[in-house]
Amino acid sequence: MDEGAREEQQQAHVLEKKGLRLIPVIIANEVSERIVSASVGANLIIYLTTKYHLGAASSAIIIFVYIAAANFLPVCGAIVSDALLGRFLVVTLTLFSCTIGTILLCLTSVIPRLTPPDCTPPNQGCTSSTPVQLFVLYASLGFMALGASGVRPCCLAFAEDQIAHWDNARKDRALRGLFSWYYVSVGFSQIVAVTVLVYFQDKMGWKVGFMVSAAIIASVTLLNLAVAPFYVKAKPQTGMFLNKACMVRTRVCSSTNNEESDNTSSRCTCTVEQVENLKAALSVMPMWSAMVMTFLLQSSSFGVLQAATMDRHIGTTRFQIPAGSISIFEIMTFTVWSGCYDSYILPLLRRVTGRQRVVTLKQRMGIGLFLTVVSMAVASAVEARRREATARQGALRMSSMWLAPQYVLMGLAGAFGNIAQIEFYYAVLPKSMGSFVLALLFFGGGVASIMGTVILKFVNVVTGGGGVAPWISDDLNLGRYDCYYRLLAVLGAVDLVYFVVCAYVFNETMQNMTLEAGADGEAEETLSFEASSASACPN
Repeated sequence: MDEGAREEQQQAHVLEKKGLRLIPVIIANEVSERIVSASVGANLIIYLTTKYHLGAASSAIIIFVYIAAANFLPVCGAIVSDALLGRFLVVTLTLFSCTIGTILLCLTSVIPRLTPPDCTPPNQGCTSSTPVQLFVLYASLGFMALGASGVRPCCLAFAEDQIAHWDNARKDRALRGLFSWYYVSVGFSQIVAVTVLVYFQDKMGWKVGFMVSAAIIASVTLLNLAVAPFYVKAKPQTGMFLNKACMVRTRVCSSTNNEESDNTSSRCTCTVEQVENLKAALSVMPMWSAMVMTFLLQSSSFGVLQAATMDRHIGTTRFQIPAGSISIFEIMTFTVWSGCYDSYILPLLRRVTGRQRVVTLKQRMGIGLFLTVVSMAVASAVEARRREATARQGALRMSSMWLAPQYVLMGLAGAFGNIAQIEFYYAVLPKSMGSFVLALLFFGGGVASIMGTVILKFVNVVTGGGGVAPWISDDLNLGRYDCYYRLLAVLGAVDLVYFVVCAYVFNETMQNMTLEAGADGEAEETLSFEASSASACPN
């Protein structure tokens, strides 16, 4: 081996070790953002109703808007990252944004003037929030949503950049390990958020809970800066985001007069690949639109408010589950099912059915949508029982464990529907449109949040006339949350019919045929990182 080849081999070995060491830091970036957003979101409705004296409907609308922003903005983050600034810079800037938002939210619990004074006596004589207090609250949520815009769509892709220079065989093995650790890390972050941090908020006060969240995100932001010189930073590429611009430009050029067209034809022609990419993006829109309802139903539960009025003790022990931790059943179900599906559940189904191909991607998406409808029906039944028990006993003694089934169903729905969506989009769209895959899922969550806001407003306007308490009343016992859940279940059932029609009418062309053949776990080709990040998207 000559000297040049030996030096090149040593340099490649150094890059390999450097890339592997930095991947945990990159994953920690997203884990910290997930911990902060999940811990704040889990208890946010309690914080708004108790500290800001906002009604349940108003608090829900604020949360819907926050979730919509956190889902819409990653689309912009993906475009800016791929086409303009690059992943490192976008991740770094948005980490700072998330840190600022978390610190602002922490200050609302530390500085008394940033929240209204406590009600005296409790729940009576409450002072409304001032515009300045609401501005600081909205600013904190806005900065946190902006933080999600770059961290969520870019971190896993940025981790893949660290090993992009490896040969294909070694990179595939490394990606498998990366995906596994990513699933575990995201699931771990969600569990920590809704258990440990929510417990801090509930038992030690909002100050301690928010301070811990601020310390976590600030520490990881500084760590990211400290290792910045050692990252592999891929240059931004225009990718598919210029496809639409090219199509628009071509149409404009075709409308010019004949004298000008000879001079502009060379700069107005789209490549065949660009045209096909745009066609592929449009082809998934019917299925995407049918799956938006799953996000709406998964985010429309008032389980935290319900749990706050119920007996949250575990058995005969004195330990009481924080109301904001009730979603742990959804997170645990999603994490366990997702982790066991390929390794244990699918092989069992094959032995039982005697077929190698058990379910397709569209079938898994349909199962996910069906389970969300069932979860809303169960939520309606449980809430009806809760209201009945309250009216009969006067003081509610119903266990909060009655809420567990609806959250378990939501977790299963996410494990089936959300992951299958990502894999379906990856199967249909060309690999050059990888960032668009994640953008579709986040965009669907944003549209669902807007729809939820409109539906909630409409329901309260229609049902709250003539001095009658609306369905989404500040007092759960005066409202009819069971009817609201039932309405959502009906809307979900209608959407399920629409999904079935779309699944049969639209036949998308599979760009990655091995994925559809491996929809039940037999894909020979390792999926790209975009398809494996579905576990980050349930919220």
